[in-house]
Amino acid sequence: MKQKRQKDFKSGRAYRRKTAALSFFGLLVLISLLELIPLEKEFSEKENRPLAARPKLTLENVADGSFMEQYEEFRSDQFLGRNLWVSVKNRVDLIIGKRESNGVFKGKDGYLLEAVAAADQAKLEENLNAMGEFKARYEKIPVYLALAPNAANILADKLPRFAVTEDQSGMFRSIWQELGEGITWVDLSKTLSSHKKEEIYYRTDSHWTTLGAYYASQQLVEAMGLDGTKTPKWEKYAVTNIFTGDLSLRSGYQTGYQESIYIYAAENEKEMPKIVVDYGEGKISTLYDRMKLKERDAYELFLGGSHEMVNIRTTADTTDRLLLVKDSYANCLIPFLVPYFREIIAVDPEYYEGNLNDIMKEKKISSVLFLYNGNTFVQDQKISGVLQDE
Repeated sequence: MKQKRQKDFKSGRAYRRKTAALSFFGLLVLISLLELIPLEKEFSEKENRPLAARPKLTLENVADGSFMEQYEEFRSDQFLGRNLWVSVKNRVDLIIGKRESNGVFKGKDGYLLEAVAAADQAKLEENLNAMGEFKARYEKIPVYLALAPNAANILADKLPRFAVTEDQSGMFRSIWQELGEGITWVDLSKTLSSHKKEEIYYRTDSHWTTLGAYYASQQLVEAMGLDGTKTPKWEKYAVTNIFTGDLSLRSGYQTGYQESIYIYAAENEKEMPKIVVDYGEGKISTLYDRMKLKERDAYELFLGGSHEMVNIRTTADTTDRLLLVKDSYANCLIPFLVPYFREIIAVDPEYYEGNLNDIMKEKKISSVLFLYNGNTFVQDQKISGVLQDE
């Protein structure tokens, strides 16, 4: 009887081992078969970003090791049920006390805060040198640099306990010290810090609000010596109350939170110049694309999103023309600059493939403004390229 029990036990153990081995083998086969199924998506609506594509296998990328790096990025972006697993991971992280996901902190009072980016020192130095050389070619034309601090800098008190991020204020001081003498530094940090208790940053998006942009525009008007008598009395209007921004999409936090987007208009329409806006695909008479309010990224209401170049002609009583080199932070600030310029040429180097010297020659530019948020500027790969002397 005892021998029979031992025999049954060994037989059962062998069966379990065999079953486990077959299950593991079956899982490997299933994973291999899934690899052959083209499930890839080009864009993540949930995270509002492009997803890595399957890399092509070549002798070159195998030899230099780049294939495995690209494949690892592809695999982390493309797998079955990805959105579900990301959502589950975020919930588990919150339960165990983690308050960071994909470079986004879940802060206090409903704020999501993008981590301050570390500077690409080599590229930053290259960009600053190119800006200095650009200024030297146009000695008589004033050039300004204004960097908008990110929310994690100004609203550091909203960061979760023990959150660690880069010292953006220190980076800004270094950039200021390295600027050529001819470029005027416009410090937006003090202005925004003085209004930090107001709604100057979105809670779910990486951009400043229109109110934050308004305060920055006031400082720019003063720093650039613009005619303050042209400033109209502004009135704000909510154009949506159901906005959920890119930080929520990227991190998976605050997915049910909705907030407002405001636009500012002159109380007296006669105080505002008429405008014609040329995106290169036709001309319109507004700086807003209300159709974007129905899409995933409603912040693209401003200027209709990102474009390589936007030409804004106005009926302002002046001959001044501004070249604005920018990222998307500038999009909601541009309306506040309209009263002071006959023409504003806004260029986004991320998409622009030309050379700014061509614009300087073709247009009678009277001033140049570089306007970025800190995270974008310290990691930018394109500024030096558009500033090169032909």
